[in-house]
Amino acid sequence: MKILYIISIIFLMACQNDVSKEDIKPQKTKDTPTNEVQKKNVEQPKQITNGIVFKDAQGNILSDAQKDSLVQYMDNIQALRRFDQDNNNTEYILFQNYEDLRGFVPDESIENLIEENKLRRSGGQGAVLNKRINDQWKDQPLPDGDFLQMIDGSVKSFSEYKGKLLVINFWYINCGPCIVEMPYLNQLVDKYQNEDIQFLALSFDTIPDIKSFLNKTEFKYEHGSISRSMMYDFTPVAPGHFIVDADGVIRDIIVGAPRNTELIFGKLENLIEKNKK
Repeated sequence: MKILYIISIIFLMACQNDVSKEDIKPQKTKDTPTNEVQKKNVEQPKQITNGIVFKDAQGNILSDAQKDSLVQYMDNIQALRRFDQDNNNTEYILFQNYEDLRGFVPDESIENLIEENKLRRSGGQGAVLNKRINDQWKDQPLPDGDFLQMIDGSVKSFSEYKGKLLVINFWYINCGPCIVEMPYLNQLVDKYQNEDIQFLALSFDTIPDIKSFLNKTEFKYEHGSISRSMMYDFTPVAPGHFIVDADGVIRDIIVGAPRNTELIFGKLENLIEKNKK
């Protein structure tokens, strides 16, 4: 399974080679035409595992020198990051146009990347993350299994919440926006306390840490802990909110905190009212 992301080439090279932005600005010269760089014979290094791999748009592995040449002499270069779980590698594919990836990256993935690029330009990276999470989870059932470690010492599964509208909050202790919105989430619990609605807060923090936090901060949701990997699978951004119907199907998703935190009450209230039976 390979997951694709477009990232900034400036960020990529700064992180991987520890060089300044000035070091990696494209510097095309008359002596080194772009097409000559692209036509250079690519020498294949030996297979890499558990590492970082750079490739060209045709999937050829690049040496450090070849990678640096492409970055220096190609205009409008982009980097496609994907995770190769077969070899446990992080791959960076350098390209100019999405069409260059045809035949190497599935057409469906390319169309999705083009759509995400449009979203990124209009709504920033937050809009892209929101789309990814909705594409993965909206109208999908919650996974089953006894993996909810509750603060009372019990272990639960999501299936135990079927029959009620379930409002899930994903948060963690060091998430500032998560803590700022808690008073508004408490108001939500108060408003619906006499209705058949369950409010569940899930964090990847340990049960002792959650208990210690709750001793100092009021948060009226029911509380449990899940693994960090499971939380990131639901949403890599916190806070996150899932509205789940009585059949255990995720119907609406809010990712991230609004600029005006108090708006979260109205957003969740509207979604709860929409999904109530």
